Amino acid sequence: MSWIENLLIIAGILLDVFAAMEIQGSMVQKFKKRTLVIACAVVAAVELIFYFGGYAACRLLVSHGIVADPVNYGEIIAVVVFALLGVRLVIKALKREFIQETRRDALRVWDYIKIIVVSSFYTAAAGCVCGLVGATVWQVIAIILAISIVMVIGGLYTGLHFGFEKKTIAYAIGAVLLWGAGAEILVNRVLELF
Repeated sequence: MSWIENLLIIAGILLDVFAAMEIQGSMVQKFKKRTLVIACAVVAAVELIFYFGGYAACRLLVSHGIVADPVNYGEIIAVVVFALLGVRLVIKALKREFIQETRRDALRVWDYIKIIVVSSFYTAAAGCVCGLVGATVWQVIAIILAISIVMVIGGLYTGLHFGFEKKTIAYAIGAVLLWGAGAEILVNRVLELF
């Protein structure tokens, strides 16, 4: 996969993290730098673990010959997976969940880690797809680390200053990014139009 496809995929998936952190940010009065560093490290570590868990599982299937033509099947599966992940984000955007917003003094790790782990299952699905088609591992690590930091800090500060209502926009943008990556793979690799 190209770096632009990896960037679109990771950014699309991590916009779900942005929305989760925005909710957490709307409930905190202020942040300490240490708290931000811990939040960024936890999110990046969880995302990397799930991504490479999915990646390793599918690479294992490929190495044992269980998947006959991994690149072709992987590209078709990628289009389907990214389309479904985009639909999931649109459904989350349209669903108006009521959130009891209460201010507290500090950000608590266990309050957001559960949300991040649930959204990381979708990161594992993306990792599995990338394991089938082959992806540049070091490139993906750098992208996950960089975008995790941006999404955590951006989400927390957006929530702190504007509340949690902007999460709908994050979900919609995430869906568009995933659909864009899926469309790019469909047009250029599956259908080979360009």
